Amino acid sequence: MTLRRRAVPLLGLVALLAGSLGPAAASAQGTGTNTDHMPPQVISSGFEDQDDLRNDASRNASGPQYSAWLVESSRFMAVPFGSFMPDRASEGPIDFPVNVGILKARDGGITLYDSGWQQQDYIFRWNNSCCFAPLREQMQAIGLNPDDVTRIVVGHGHWDHAGQLDQFQNATLFIQKEELKAIDWALNYPDPQISAWNTMALPSTLPTAPAGIKNTCARSPACGYPPQTVMQIAGKIISGKAEVVDGRVQVAPGLIIHPAFRGHTYGSQLLQANTPTGQLVFGSDTYSSWEGIRAWNVANIQQTDTVQQFLAYEKCYFLTGTQTNQQPDNCIAAHERLSYSNDYPITKFWWNIVDSNGNKLNCSRAAELTLANGENSHMPSSPDQNVCVSRPSTPPSVGPETSNPGVPR
Repeated sequence: MTLRRRAVPLLGLVALLAGSLGPAAASAQGTGTNTDHMPPQVISSGFEDQDDLRNDASRNASGPQYSAWLVESSRFMAVPFGSFMPDRASEGPIDFPVNVGILKARDGGITLYDSGWQQQDYIFRWNNSCCFAPLREQMQAIGLNPDDVTRIVVGHGHWDHAGQLDQFQNATLFIQKEELKAIDWALNYPDPQISAWNTMALPSTLPTAPAGIKNTCARSPACGYPPQTVMQIAGKIISGKAEVVDGRVQVAPGLIIHPAFRGHTYGSQLLQANTPTGQLVFGSDTYSSWEGIRAWNVANIQQTDTVQQFLAYEKCYFLTGTQTNQQPDNCIAAHERLSYSNDYPITKFWWNIVDSNGNKLNCSRAAELTLANGENSHMPSSPDQNVCVSRPSTPPSVGPETSNPGVPR
């Protein structure tokens, strides 16, 4: 990103990469992919053919296994179904979670897939959302040590999936180079109707708000990269706590990143994990809806090429050994409305998270997906499964973020 009259001097995220392209990036290429079936206008590092996926399914199954949980970072409320899934526009509004994946290795090290939401104005004002709880508190409440987090793989860089990075100082961030390039473009595009500039948390009378623009980030193509989130991604890169990858890469035994470019954003990525339940594939917003994967419906379209979203769906079927006309139980969706119920079977062992005093933690929920390496269950013996809604009695005050770099000119 350039320095066009911005309040905070920022280097472009791609420009920060010098010295940050670690072993993961160096090893991402050379997978032997057959490109005979690669669609046009597709970056080669973002394509994996069916044989590649079958091989990864087979090889990863012999690796170490991980225990896995989901926690609900926050919850969107009363969303028109058609704005989320066009094929279901005739159905009524829905609530759906913002899910974060937690994977624990035999040695106790924890990998997060996504890191949840952070900006309170966005949660409680623009989105009419509920039930936000800090991720560190959620982990502690379900018996996991947040200080054991060693890596964070973000499915993409949007505010509801790459927040709270600064709460895990020792963790290494894994992000695609294409995502950083997309963020740079989004922040620098001159038209605020398209660019990542947004006023969702600002009063329309604020002097720096673009004239006549109340909320440019509702469904704009570059939506989702507010200053606080971008600053935290940049902070990881500057501090040497980031691995910028380019396509497929094995980040640890039993854990493989798969590209899903334009499955939701330009640099989206999946995470395959070996578990006692088989291969789990976490998909962030590329897998916004498990129902969408199951029915082959597009969901949560933003920077989305629908062909690429379907190819990303196919990756989960192949990596989990599921026929494409069968139910893909091991595809882990970020915003599945059926989460924390028997209707989304992988999440059926769920409960309302409670703090050390036995009080509900803002009605946020957790699900135990699978246990490995002798890990004891973290699910309460008598789990509270009464769905509730919690919002602050007084929402956070409205105002610009302190790191807001200003309006592009």
